[in-house]
Amino acid sequence: MTRLKLIPAILLCCLTAMALIQMGGCANIVPPSGGPRDSIPPYAVYAKPKDSTTNIAPKEILISFNEYITSNAIQEQLIVSPNIKNNPLVDQRLNMVRIRLSDSLNANTTYSLQFGNALRDVNEGNIAQNFTYVFSTGDQIDTGKLFGKVQIAETGMVDSTLIAVLHPIGNDSAIYKDKPNYYTRINGQGVFEFNYLPSKDFNIYILPNDYNKKYDDSTKLFAFLNQSVHPMQNTDSIQLYAFEASPKKEKKVASTVAAKNAKKQAIVLKYSSNLEGKEKDILSPLILNFETPIRLNDSFTIRITDTNLVQKEGAVPAINAQNKQQVDIDFPWEANTDYKLVLPQKSIKDSLSNFLVKSDTIRFKTKPETSYGTAILRINGFQQFEHPVLLLMQDQKVKFSYPITQNILRIPLLPPGDYQLKLLSDANQNGRWDTGKFMGKKLQPELVRNLKLNLNIRSDWDNEMNLILKP
Repeated sequence: MTRLKLIPAILLCCLTAMALIQMGGCANIVPPSGGPRDSIPPYAVYAKPKDSTTNIAPKEILISFNEYITSNAIQEQLIVSPNIKNNPLVDQRLNMVRIRLSDSLNANTTYSLQFGNALRDVNEGNIAQNFTYVFSTGDQIDTGKLFGKVQIAETGMVDSTLIAVLHPIGNDSAIYKDKPNYYTRINGQGVFEFNYLPSKDFNIYILPNDYNKKYDDSTKLFAFLNQSVHPMQNTDSIQLYAFEASPKKEKKVASTVAAKNAKKQAIVLKYSSNLEGKEKDILSPLILNFETPIRLNDSFTIRITDTNLVQKEGAVPAINAQNKQQVDIDFPWEANTDYKLVLPQKSIKDSLSNFLVKSDTIRFKTKPETSYGTAILRINGFQQFEHPVLLLMQDQKVKFSYPITQNILRIPLLPPGDYQLKLLSDANQNGRWDTGKFMGKKLQPELVRNLKLNLNIRSDWDNEMNLILKP
């Protein structure tokens, strides 16, 4: 927090008088340029009422700085704690900031005005980071503090658009119905801090910084702590893990005109596949993507055959659970083997019962084992984690996952490329990350830790790595 500093009285009076005159005028005064570069952020030299004054309930606060300042989204950046009903009106001119409060303030309460990164000097743009002004309507300034860190449970990453909020205990529905008493921003490292809190118990939550500041949508990022916190007793950092209880639903734009036109003329079902030319990897399903939602016709089955059209057992075609325009065909592919995909004309249809133009047969071959690499990982410290699973990520998506049960993990047949390594604590041992739930059971999400390591896989090569896992 930036504190007030004293300067000679004559200079102080001049700066303040100039700013007060400018508050009522319309001219913009531009300070002269030249001289050495200024690297010192602006700091407050005068405030009325004085910073940290007690037994006051001001309607107007004036703060002057040691140099000309400018502001960036000051109305949006300003946080008043505890929360008040009406946002203060804030004016900034020259070296002066004026804050006007229209609310009646609570008795015996410490209020803080946090300006975030809104204030900076005119010449060099040096930011008066986290500048805060404090006063109390009672006879003391509260000194309670809380601090901690927030990570996204599914990725181990941080999100600086989130906020931490506090509600008094005793009202479990407050997070759904009421705006928080206190809130603070989370920085780029996922860290938050509350200051000037009263000596009482709070429930702490994490939310997006939207207008409501309530948990009114289960698709929002959200975090909670299973126990209350007390500013005078919680001296350690608080760790919270944010999750989305429900997946976000993609908005579908319905076109009435397009629907009518579709009924008038038959649609030709077109598709693409995940084949690389005439080659297929052996680790993933064969995927067919269509332009419209489709369904399978059980009377005409999709088949995987050899080159003589002899059907292979074990093919399982299914509509993708998240994408109704996609067919996934699971099969225990063998390396370096020729296959055929047989698509009967009526095996797939859309909602208007349009089929393929004709039956189709696609010939392809799986890649040889020499196209893949092997990872040999020597892992220490995995015993400290609950049911650890190693996640191999690309583009923030899980490509492969492997339970860790011993010190050496050998992974054959990995496609070449770079993989980011993360660690899942798989509490229910189902092999995938599971989200949390606040309503009802108050279930915390499973945790994914970002190991900040890359695994590089080269084809036809044993790729070795040592992993030392720490909590």
